[in-house]
Amino acid sequence: MSGFKNPVYAHNFADPQIISDGSGGWLAIATNGNGMNVQVLTSPDMVEWRQGSDALPTLASWSSPGKVWAPEIIKWTDGSYRLYYTTRSPDPEVQCISVASSDTAAGPYVDSSDKPLMCETKEGGSIDASPFIDSSGKAWLYWKNDGNAVGVDTWLRVAPLSADGNTVTGTTTNLFKQDLPWEGHLVEGPALAEVDGVVHLFYSANDYGSDKYATGHATATSPTGPFTKDPQPVLATNDVAAGPGHNQLVKVGQQWWTVYHAWVPGSVGDESTGRQMWLSKVDFNGKGVTVQPPTVDHPDRP
Repeated sequence: MSGFKNPVYAHNFADPQIISDGSGGWLAIATNGNGMNVQVLTSPDMVEWRQGSDALPTLASWSSPGKVWAPEIIKWTDGSYRLYYTTRSPDPEVQCISVASSDTAAGPYVDSSDKPLMCETKEGGSIDASPFIDSSGKAWLYWKNDGNAVGVDTWLRVAPLSADGNTVTGTTTNLFKQDLPWEGHLVEGPALAEVDGVVHLFYSANDYGSDKYATGHATATSPTGPFTKDPQPVLATNDVAAGPGHNQLVKVGQQWWTVYHAWVPGSVGDESTGRQMWLSKVDFNGKGVTVQPPTVDHPDRP
């Protein structure tokens, strides 16, 4: 069978990520919904998806359900897994980043922390954590200060992670903020890939609840930058998908794909429909990248 239809999951599944499940299939996770802190889907082929179990049934003791956003899983160097996620801190009540662990990709993940991993309370909080292990084996955490929540600049930032991935160590580096016309009042949702010595940083910008939301791209030769942005988005609204963004990368064989969410055109911001899960091919060429626009009848399968 060749080809597939987007969206691959036509229900609310915001801020998606797809990873290998460790046994030949695929696992997708997303922001809270459908009664789960971390939504989970399973698939044999990245196209046909079935409901899974909550990857994070219990939050850290210092947090509470309701605002568990943008989870990301990474396979750690010892074969176990880490789940980085955004959740709320009670005092002050801002969004912060925490981390949980599991022996398997699907979880359940356990968070035994007694405080946030990262919480920039004076800058609106910290959200959209994205872990990354570079080609030398060094682990990093990328994130965004939630500045748009309090009317200040939003920065994408990076800092080294400890050997176990449970703490941020070393110097925090500001990478970039919103400074291009299309980005509006924020940048967020970092996603990393290192290809042939080039570090590619994808990110989203503008208002997630509008058709101006889109995906940008920047490159560097080091995980800490400096990064050079493309002047225009690499993934933007078209006639079949509105506000495509908060993407992540997944490699199948030699082909890269990106998973992202998008609204139904004409129903932007309609939470009853929500943000659906889409797939597009990604091709790298040095510092350049080509991302296939949202396509309903996709000619290839992952």
